[in-house]
Amino acid sequence: MFRYTAEILPYHDHPLEAALAELAKLNYNEVNLWSSAAPLAHHVNPGDDVGAIKALLEKYRLKPCGLTMYGKNQAEMLERIDFAAELGIDTVIFDCEANYSDFVATFLPPLVDRAERRGVHIAVENHLTVPFSADFEAGGNEEKRWDEGVDSLAQIKRLVTDIDHPNLGICLAPPHLWVMGETISQAITFLAERKRLFYYYIWDVDRAYRRGIDGLNFGPGEKQLPRTDGTLDHAVPLAELKRVGYTGAASIKCHGTHGWSLDYISAQLNASDAYIRDCLRRIG
Repeated sequence: MFRYTAEILPYHDHPLEAALAELAKLNYNEVNLWSSAAPLAHHVNPGDDVGAIKALLEKYRLKPCGLTMYGKNQAEMLERIDFAAELGIDTVIFDCEANYSDFVATFLPPLVDRAERRGVHIAVENHLTVPFSADFEAGGNEEKRWDEGVDSLAQIKRLVTDIDHPNLGICLAPPHLWVMGETISQAITFLAERKRLFYYYIWDVDRAYRRGIDGLNFGPGEKQLPRTDGTLDHAVPLAELKRVGYTGAASIKCHGTHGWSLDYISAQLNASDAYIRDCLRRIG
């Protein structure tokens, strides 16, 4: 059975310890730490006191299940693979950071080599090829989309075929698949059969999302958190994760929390968590 975990991402405006304390109060046992470019969460970074981070995790009885590092160049990612290994984290997550041909030819291979040496897995998120910018939550930039990346199921299949390595797999992001018109369960099955499903986001998208217009703006944070009236019935892909024998992290996630108070973030997460736990009860 997969492990139900949480992203620290919604707490990006708040200190590491405050975020960990809140997630512990919400009864999570594992947390994905972030070391990404602003305005994304960057609670931990190379050069930080590894012992102090481990002490905080132990204090709140939380295990780190991943390290996400979006918006970083190749050298910065190599540093973060080493950093993840020092923290005892076995999975790093990022998206396609270059046009596909460059990504597989020059960007990824050194990262995969380093990950293999350090005992770390790389989970590439299927991600719309809309360029990242500091104001990505406002949407737009559709006219700047790359020709090729890793966003459709066909491109996911191509990546794990072109670089067929046990340390390289996929972080499956349902909203990006939904925007591309893909079936989440099909992607889960394909990757599970090939042992390339390394991470899964429990994440929704606003029903008001406009394909070809809204870019990376998946709606307000409240609409990105899984919920009973959301776009996706999360019991379906979660049941598929169980059926295929996935044992990795399935992590609750959302963007769109800028300016939220600590209490409001936790209240919204708590409501979404109740829905997810009901889904878990229904799938048995």
